[in-house]
Amino acid sequence: MSNVAPSAGPQQSSIDQLPTEPEPTAGQVVRDALSAQVRNLREQEPGARQASPEAVAKMRVTTRQLRCTLLGFSRTLDRGTTRPVAEELKWLGAQLAEERDTHELVERLSDDVRLLPEDMVVGPVVADLREAVRRLDREGAQTITDALDSPRYQALLQALDQLTDEPPCTRRADRLAHTELPKSLAKAIRVLERRLVEADAIAPGRAHNVALHEARKADKRVRYMCELVIPVVGEPARRLHHQAEKLQKLLGDHQDSVVARATLRLLAAEAHAKGHSAFTYGLLYALEHQRAQQVERALPDRLAQLRDPRTISWLPQPS
Repeated sequence: MSNVAPSAGPQQSSIDQLPTEPEPTAGQVVRDALSAQVRNLREQEPGARQASPEAVAKMRVTTRQLRCTLLGFSRTLDRGTTRPVAEELKWLGAQLAEERDTHELVERLSDDVRLLPEDMVVGPVVADLREAVRRLDREGAQTITDALDSPRYQALLQALDQLTDEPPCTRRADRLAHTELPKSLAKAIRVLERRLVEADAIAPGRAHNVALHEARKADKRVRYMCELVIPVVGEPARRLHHQAEKLQKLLGDHQDSVVARATLRLLAAEAHAKGHSAFTYGLLYALEHQRAQQVERALPDRLAQLRDPRTISWLPQPS
């Protein structure tokens, strides 16, 4: 009997020759994302029609993700074709957002009232806020139903289906995703940086608040675009996503305070017109103003994390 072991050479050679998955192109990644996002939009529609808060929130997020895909990756998709669809998605998001945003604001103010000492709650503040919630529940559900039943929404779905069936790809869509998509993300970062610089140059006030809100929207686009790039690039894109998410949370807190203060001024005026005291609304306004100042103080450190070379040095520079 032979003691010579069989050679492993041919087996190893066959393993080495196994086919490997080809690297995806930028067009493939974006097309797959569009298909998944349109599918998500349709899946949430039944729940949104029933005014499910979770379904409405998910459907709203999907409209944002779709807009970011269509507009953010304009190197891959023809912007002239995608922009009209993105505008219609903006309309749909607004129909889904108004009731939910106001509902969350009223809940926020109600929580603040409960934290106040009893002797600082003057007038029927709690009752007025509860009535606002009931009214918003009725009005919001009808707004969403009307939007989803409209010919405008059906036309939007048809336009989205056409985009997924025949994406308006540019010549760059055939380039490898890991080299092409980061260029679009780098462009989005530059837009975000411009918005932040513009906001920093404006004195505190209405214009400053508007500029910070624009920066928040630019940051949100970076975050959603990162979600497409993470599977292609890995850890560097994941780190950028993490920092963009933290900045979005901070700027979101600031915008919530801006909206809350505007609402409190209206509520105070309504209370005064009814002969009620506006004292408590003034206290809540001061609390919201303090929250906005806290955000402003925390912003430099948060921006330093975003601008850290470890976060963005991997992105390509403009040519």
